[in-house]
Amino acid sequence: MTESILKILSLLSERDLPGQVPEHTAGKGLLKNIAPALRLFTALWCILLCALSHNAVFVIGVLAVELVRLALLPGKSLLRVLRRVIPPVLFSLLILLPGFFLGHPRTMLTISMKVLTTVLILALLNEDLRWQQITASFHALHVPQVFILTLDMTVRFLDLMGRMSQAMYEAVTLRTVSSSGKQYDRSRMKAAGGILGTVFLRSEIMAAEVTEAMECRCFDGTFRIYEKHKRGPADYIYALLIPLLLAVFFLTGR
Repeated sequence: MTESILKILSLLSERDLPGQVPEHTAGKGLLKNIAPALRLFTALWCILLCALSHNAVFVIGVLAVELVRLALLPGKSLLRVLRRVIPPVLFSLLILLPGFFLGHPRTMLTISMKVLTTVLILALLNEDLRWQQITASFHALHVPQVFILTLDMTVRFLDLMGRMSQAMYEAVTLRTVSSSGKQYDRSRMKAAGGILGTVFLRSEIMAAEVTEAMECRCFDGTFRIYEKHKRGPADYIYALLIPLLLAVFFLTGR
């Protein structure tokens, strides 16, 4: 579980480095020319409509489109998306399984499809955009800058602290020698407390250093974006999806 969390956080930070472009968007394509903020807003708008939908027709339609997008991805990207989608869907099915035996199979299937559609939309969006583009999209959507800054720094600090604790844990494991499995496990448990304490102290020091560095650089709380997107015909065409989704939502809700 810990390794999975570290992989997700490290993926966010690595995708933010220069030259780190998703595999299937590395070439020329229509999605690459669309503003990340517009794509993020459309994804959130679609998720909202799926959550408000009272029947499965709209959800199935959105799910069909997303599955077509998923099928067009390269093999590696497709596997990455499936690894992120399958666990939440299985968990939701497990939670709703009692309702199936109590005579509510339709509710179970509807909620599971909504979970599948929502997670698939977010997974495909994450596959298309870098973390830097996501935070810039929040800024373009006029999300409070305190929220953006807190979210961005939290993810980066979690990644940094996770890498530090992982390195310390590997060092302690390699230096722990025991002929008994129980003693070996006991030694690792004792070392875990020391690792957590060290990471906590180090996080306080780093937080103070970051605060001092921001004050020295006269940081006033403004989240600045240096990559600006120029609007083009693809943006206006993609923006038509917003009223189109709303129209389909009302038509299928009758």
